[in-house]
Amino acid sequence: MNYDSRFSRVLSRLTELVLLNFVFILTCLPILTIGASVTALYSITLKMARNEEGYIIQGYFKDFAKNFKQATAFWLIELLLYFQLRVLYIAAAVNGGAMFQIYTVITWGLGILYSLYFLFVFPLTATFQNTFLNIAKNAFAMIIAHLPWVLAAYLIAAVPLAVSFGINTRILKFAMLFWILIGFALVTFFSSFCLNRVFKRYMDTDP
Repeated sequence: MNYDSRFSRVLSRLTELVLLNFVFILTCLPILTIGASVTALYSITLKMARNEEGYIIQGYFKDFAKNFKQATAFWLIELLLYFQLRVLYIAAAVNGGAMFQIYTVITWGLGILYSLYFLFVFPLTATFQNTFLNIAKNAFAMIIAHLPWVLAAYLIAAVPLAVSFGINTRILKFAMLFWILIGFALVTFFSSFCLNRVFKRYMDTDP
């Protein structure tokens, strides 16, 4: 086999993504560490998309530890916001009527906005060293300034999840295998190409 061929390079990249996916799932198991895991995953895939990665697994755990505090703080805030939406949705369901329909629209709308924001916050944390408040503030400004690329990254992640878990159980069986084997790392890798288009404009100075 020619190890410099395109097939060999693709196969090598897929192998790296499988290993990265396994480590990501492993570090997500405590639940509390999901934010740090997502940040570390993006840290590696953003570098992979730029062909700047080094040792994949060693780099993952290094970035996991480096960004643990900030990423975990963002993750806890995200959980709190989604819990609030869940409480509002349940309250509306109990009351029923027109209010339930209104709260359903509000809940879905805010849920999508929260997802869009936090999808951007974790790779931003992985890319730039800054204070927690500055990262939180700059995320809003950068999302607005580069909305098309951020939306593209969001859809790359959101559409496979929606297809996997929102259609029927037959697809879910195959989808679970995909996500366990390579899915998280692969989706993050492709979305990283869009996010790098945003971040490269700020590489000289932290945003």
